[in-house]
Order: sequence, then C-alpha cells, then structure tokens
Amino acid sequence: MRCFAFMLALLGSAAAVAQIDGDPLYVSKVETNGATFHAWRPFYSSSVEDERWREDYLWPLYTKKGFKEERYSRFLFFGYHSDFSPDDDRHRTWVIPFYFKGTSKDGEDYFALFPIGGSIYEFLGRDKVSFVLFPIYGKSHVNDVRTTTVLWPIGSRTKGERVDRFRVWPFYSRTALEDEYVKKSILWPIWNTVEYTNERNPGGGFILVPIYGKVKTERADNYWVVAPFFRYMSSEEQWIVHAPWPFVQLADGEMKKRIFWPFYGKKSLGTLTRQYWLWPILWNNKTEYAVHEQRRRFVVPFFAHQTDVITKPTKNHEPGDVISKYWKIWPLMSWERNFEKSRFRTLEFWPLRNTPGVERNWAPWWTLYQRLDANDEIGHHVLWGLYRQTKSPDAFEWSLLKGFAGYKKTETSRRYRVLFMWLGDDEEDTP
Repeated sequence: MRCFAFMLALLGSAAAVAQIDGDPLYVSKVETNGATFHAWRPFYSSSVEDERWREDYLWPLYTKKGFKEERYSRFLFFGYHSDFSPDDDRHRTWVIPFYFKGTSKDGEDYFALFPIGGSIYEFLGRDKVSFVLFPIYGKSHVNDVRTTTVLWPIGSRTKGERVDRFRVWPFYSRTALEDEYVKKSILWPIWNTVEYTNERNPGGGFILVPIYGKVKTERADNYWVVAPFFRYMSSEEQWIVHAPWPFVQLADGEMKKRIFWPFYGKKSLGTLTRQYWLWPILWNNKTEYAVHEQRRRFVVPFFAHQTDVITKPTKNHEPGDVISKYWKIWPLMSWERNFEKSRFRTLEFWPLRNTPGVERNWAPWWTLYQRLDANDEIGHHVLWGLYRQTKSPDAFEWSLLKGFAGYKKTETSRRYRVLFMWLGDDEEDTP
C-alpha cells in the first residue's frame, strides 16, 4: 500500500513539473474560491469546498464525506456509518439489512442483528423499531403512535392519539382516525368499507371486489363496476372515468387526465404535466416554477432533452428567455448550456445526466472529445487531452501529447513548447 501511494505521489509530482493535465487518470485543481479537487481516477478522488469535503474510493464502492463536525461514509449501497455531532455522541453503523448499531439523537444506545432481534432508532420513518425473531414479533413507534406486530404482516395493533388500527391480514382490519374516517376490510381485498366522519366531507360506502362499489360523500360520488377496473367519480371540482383501468383513464377538473395505455397518456395536476406515447418510450413533461418553466423530452433510453424558459420578468431576464438547455444522444454525445456557459462532449456512456459520482470518477475515461465555452473562452479537449486548444479574445494556445509540442500566443508574447519545455519569453513583444 505504501509503495502504491509513493507511485501515485511520484506521478503527480512529475505531472506538476511538466505542467500537464494528466486526466482522465490524474487531476489536481484549485478554484478561485479556494475549493480544491484531486483525483486518481477511478481509484480515488477528493473535493473540499468551505467546510464540506468528500472522498471517493472506486466509486460507488466506498465514499466518505463531511460538513463541519458531521461525518458520513457508505460502502456500496448497504453499509453506512455516520457521526452527527460530538456534542451529543449521535452516531450509527448499519449494514442493511443485517447489522444495526448506534446512538440515537436522544442519547439511547441501540443494537440489532436481523432477523434475530434488537432495536433500531430513526429507521424507515419510525422513531424506534424493535423485533424478536422477525417476523414473529415486532414493535415500533412514531411520536405517540405505537404499533405491535405478530407474524408480520398478519397480526398488527396500532394505538395513539386519534389513531386506532387493528389487523389480522387478510381476514379482517379496522383503521380509525378520530374525526376523519373509519375504514374496514374483510378478506382483503374483497370487502372494504369506509365512513368519513370529518365535517369537511362526511359520507361513506363500500367496495366488493371484483363486483361493485359505491362511496358517496357531500362533495363527491364514486362508483365501481368489476372493481377496480371500471370507475366513475364526480364532484363540483373533478370527474374521473376508468373504462377499464389502467388502459383507459379520463379526468377533468383540478386533475386533467387522458390515458389510453400504453399508446398515449397525458396527466396535468398543479404545476406538473406529463405526456407519453408508446409507454414507457416517448415522454414530454412540463414543470412550472415561480419564474420559469422546465420542459423535458425523452426517447427512453436513447435521447433526452431539457429546456428552462423564463415565464415572468426578473432582474436579468424577460419572459421567453432560455436560461438553460440540454440534450443527450446516449451513448454517443451530449450538449448543455447554462446561462453563458456551454459544453459538448462525446462519448456519453452513463445514461443519466451529470451524476456527481460518475462525473468525478468515471466520465473522463470515456470522454473522447469535449468542447467548453465559458467567459469568452473556447476550449477543445481531444483524446483525453492528448490534444488541447484554448482560444480567448486576447490569447490562443494549443498542446499536443500533453506538452510534447505546443504553442501559446498572447497580446505581448509568443511561446513554443518542445519536449515539454517552453521556449520564448513571456515578456517578449510580438509584431
């Protein structure tokens, strides 16, 4: 291990002396804001910005990161360790789903070995989960709502403020939320009833699967035939028709829906509109934000396109201004522009957009060509940097084979590079 570290240090030193960028294998950068990034791809990468730091080891094999006093590490997608704060000694070490050990935010030590037994704090949305020979016996609670299970998921009992739930699945279940509803089922999913006890929309009904169902409240009527396949719902704000579900789904009102699955579908609710053809291949989505609208199109998995357009006037933009644009033809190429910066690159083996771990540790290996345009400077990066070219209003530079040959021109000088050595004077005036 020491020999390997020595070799990495030696290669890094050589790269610095020769003034070359050794990506995709080696990179060392210091930004103007003080942020640093170092990498020996794909084995190791390190980034530091303000009080945040991260280290990757053969990502996604192992990752460490921290912010101020907090520390977090992950091994693949099942091993986790966290130190939250030295003030309360809160920490955890989990190897999901087998091993759990730590100290909760309240200072309680815990340990569990699945499926034998133990207790786990702050797990699966629960404050505490305890079990013995899972699924034979288990307990959990969230705030004052406590649940006990026997032979999960068969037997369950939940009690708390306003909440009362009992289940012997699939034979019988009853769920009551005070001043809201009472729901019951017998031989689930065959017989289900509901009684709404709230003042906003009282009523109730039943569903007998797969024959018939009816739920009527003051604000809406719901009917099912051959439930759950045929449904009709109507209210002052909404109507819904399934004929049959999931193949034909129609709705108007707060939610608008026209679905003829799998050939065509469109659904609008709030600020989100989703539309598809030949599910799940062709998609056209739109999301509305406070001052802009995002439009996304996909041909899964080969093509993706995204545009962000201003919809309300701001300090720097008028409605209709495109503030960012992105497209990808997988696995060949991608292009993106954010405000005045743009990037084109090929190849693009990763099907998702700019996954941070992939960008830090893997993407440079399959990037054969990259074009960057930022701050009036255009750069070309070919075959892992074997040829580089940069052009700005007051300078031009190219480099071959990482500095084996090169040329740099500014307003006041011309320099040549031969065998990694610079020839010429930075202060030399040029005609």
